[in-house]
Amino acid sequence: MKIPHFNKGDEVTISFNNKASSRTKGRVRDHGPRFVFFRDIPSFLGPGTLSRRSCALVGSVTTGWSGWLPLDEIEVEKE
Repeated sequence: MKIPHFNKGDEVTISFNNKASSRTKGRVRDHGPRFVFFRDIPSFLGPGTLSRRSCALVGSVTTGWSGWLPLDEIEVEKE
């Protein structure tokens, strides 16, 4: 999945889609829906459920949380 082009620092609204894991749903519910976009990568290099998946690094506007979300589990719109 290709994310539309966003620049570092863009404010975005994120929602989870019907493929979302409980992890992704929890992050969006607890810290969203407004986030700051930092970057995206085509293949996450870390271990675990995100390994080798396209992900976006975002930070919550409201809670200060930041972390990676899998792009195939979220919908992203520019503010």
